[in-house]
Amino acid sequence: MGTGTGDDLKSRAQALLERSISPDAEFRPQQWEAINRLVDRNQRLLLVQRTGWGKSTVYFIATKLLREQGAGPTLIVSPLLSLMRNQIQDAENQLGLNAWTINSNNTEDWDEAREAVVNGECDILLISPERLANTEFRENILLEMDDEFGLLVVDEAHCISDWGHDFRPDYRRIRRILQNFPDHIPVAATTATANDRVVDDITDQVPNLHTIRGELVRDSLHIQTIELDSRAERMAWVAENIGGFEHAGIIYCLTTGEVETVAAWLQNTGYDVEPYHGGMDGDRRQALEARLMDNDVDALVATNALGMGFNKPDLGWVIHYQRPPNLIRYYQEIGRAGRDLDESYAVLLSGDEDDRIAKYFIENAFPDPEDFHAVLTTLENSDEQLYKYELLKRVDVAWKAATTCLNILRVENAIIKGENGFERTSKDWSYDHDRIESVTQHRWDELERIQEFVATDECLTRFIDDELDGSLDTNCGQCANCAGDFVPRSVQNHDLVDDAVEHYREEAASEISARYYMPEENGRSKISESRKPEDGRVLCTYGDPGWGARVKAQRGSDQYDDNLVDAAVEQIKTWDPSPAPEWVTAIPTRENSDQVSSLADRIADELGLPYLNILEQTEEIQPQHELANSYQKRWNIDGSMDTNGPVMSEPVLLIDDIVDSRWTLTEASMVLRDDGSGTVHPFALAEVEMSL
Repeated sequence: MGTGTGDDLKSRAQALLERSISPDAEFRPQQWEAINRLVDRNQRLLLVQRTGWGKSTVYFIATKLLREQGAGPTLIVSPLLSLMRNQIQDAENQLGLNAWTINSNNTEDWDEAREAVVNGECDILLISPERLANTEFRENILLEMDDEFGLLVVDEAHCISDWGHDFRPDYRRIRRILQNFPDHIPVAATTATANDRVVDDITDQVPNLHTIRGELVRDSLHIQTIELDSRAERMAWVAENIGGFEHAGIIYCLTTGEVETVAAWLQNTGYDVEPYHGGMDGDRRQALEARLMDNDVDALVATNALGMGFNKPDLGWVIHYQRPPNLIRYYQEIGRAGRDLDESYAVLLSGDEDDRIAKYFIENAFPDPEDFHAVLTTLENSDEQLYKYELLKRVDVAWKAATTCLNILRVENAIIKGENGFERTSKDWSYDHDRIESVTQHRWDELERIQEFVATDECLTRFIDDELDGSLDTNCGQCANCAGDFVPRSVQNHDLVDDAVEHYREEAASEISARYYMPEENGRSKISESRKPEDGRVLCTYGDPGWGARVKAQRGSDQYDDNLVDAAVEQIKTWDPSPAPEWVTAIPTRENSDQVSSLADRIADELGLPYLNILEQTEEIQPQHELANSYQKRWNIDGSMDTNGPVMSEPVLLIDDIVDSRWTLTEASMVLRDDGSGTVHPFALAEVEMSL
């Protein structure tokens, strides 16, 4: 049916709003304007509105109105599966829209989703930007549709900008699609995090895009920043203070390891919290989101995997256990709080490791030009298509860097992906130094701004609004810098700090999983049970507030102190490896240092076992940390050790101080087992955190 005149359209839109929100609901400023321009005027809009403003309300109601006019379904391109889940629920529950999603986690639904789209039964189809590159999706769905899409929605549209494309390179496909999109199909590009520079960049790239921009800062949100260098102090502070907040909240950490550690600490101190991060499977994450939505937990301790699109109107507070790398991300994450509350709170804790983590992300956002050259040259010189793992065997490029290279090169049509891997196209391609240097410099500028934010005595709300090029021209009167602190700036019970340090020490001990497969030029082979080591143990994470800080401080000195030796011995006794080791040896030490052999000798003495310095390095190798991927590290260490005397046939405890790829321990084990030793049990003081 048609919706008739403009007044009829607005009346129908108001009825849909009341149906989806409440009988007394009113459109927020600019919502009806956006709906009208999409439905009645078929415009292309860039909606820059704060989190919780109701961007999804706009395109859901616009979809319903367009479908009632006989238009095709709405295609929503969205970067996160959690966003898709929430949107599907909202569309179906509030407006009776038939929504489907096609993504890598629901392959069992693809056929049914395809039929719904092709047969015109689907009102909304949600996809990730990567799906646009999928030939099967284009041929089996897009080309099979009887009608065009009625509306295109691009969520998190700041990713179209060159300033944001490193988040998801496939967003650059959307730019090209929009440049060739039929003029009569309306477009809603939405974001909460675009400042003037990003808005200008997007509108320069996408023709005829009209911007509707609103107030960006939520009035209900009280913000405070606190500097506590020690992570143990921050952990104690969180335990002291989250019980004073009403409603459930989110505690954000920068790494998955920190999420697990902080969650376990709070559970031990009596709080009902759960960890949440991208390493969990989709069902587990969905169950945790539901528990938070239902106020069935005090909080989730999360990475930014719990971010865009998560909509809990009564989320009471957000605490950042570590400082994010920029104010845009910080604004986005605190925007989870207080959407339908009169009072909500955001506390930013920051400390000494925050800059290190931020610099890691900045420096690793783009592969080096040499990485791109290596990938392209290898594909050019190959007579066959190569999968990523085959490529990594031939080039010293990190797995993550190779993934980024392949994504960017594929988006820019320098390579294609076939049935048997990637291959080079005939298109010329060159590394865009100017653009990447510009983006990287912008990241450094963003880091400097959030450092200033933590230290400023100015209005915190206005500081964020200025960064987003908002319109706030007076101080907010409610942040801690305006109205005074609403939480303490320091830990009151210092015994909690000692408890937190001990918690780090207890939680950091973990398993060193044995490697099962050996990479080879033409595949891989299983390592024989008679050669490989058993699963081992590690005392801590390098640099953590427990034993890790001590390992970091003492590594490279004459020897590790007695406290570390005692802690190692205690951990080995707790581990109680079986069959029990009857002698001890050490990994050949770097730069002819005796630090590791001394460590192993002292551990052996306290365990009452003989120590044999039986392994030696037979050839010079490149330091393992300088090599980028696991294949190169394996081949670097291959054949570099031997024994210098008779090997005891009983089980052995193999000691190192630092472990990362595990290839050094694997090679040492194979040498020992080949020369007649018994079972090999690896132990190291610290592992390098690999999950930044």
